[in-house]
Amino acid sequence: MKQFLRFCMVGALGFVTDFSMLYLGVKVLGLGTVSGRLLSFVIAATVTWKVNRHFTFVQQGQGSLREWAQYLLLTSLGGGINVIVYTIWLWLTDHSTLNLFLAVAAGSAVALMFNFAMSKYAVFTRRQAAS
Repeated sequence: MKQFLRFCMVGALGFVTDFSMLYLGVKVLGLGTVSGRLLSFVIAATVTWKVNRHFTFVQQGQGSLREWAQYLLLTSLGGGINVIVYTIWLWLTDHSTLNLFLAVAAGSAVALMFNFAMSKYAVFTRRQAAS
């Protein structure tokens, strides 16, 4: 449970990083919303990979490019799952403010569980078994 709570805390840091970098990219650097979003995602995912690696899953060393790429890919899949759950929720319900909120919450919750499981059992698993 502690590990999951740490993962959630790192996720909050990732959200702040993501939005900050998006704002910087679009408003300061003049990037488009899509290119700014891609940049902010890669930066936020890199920050959460590094912090999860040392704080959540307590791994030694720097980590490899392969591990980072795997984390980035799985986090992207989690984002896709988030959007799919959100879309299905809104397809099945009206678009009231409550349902918009519930759709975001449901998508985020499913993606959070997916990302935690993939991080724990696919990305950081080998080093945990060696510990």
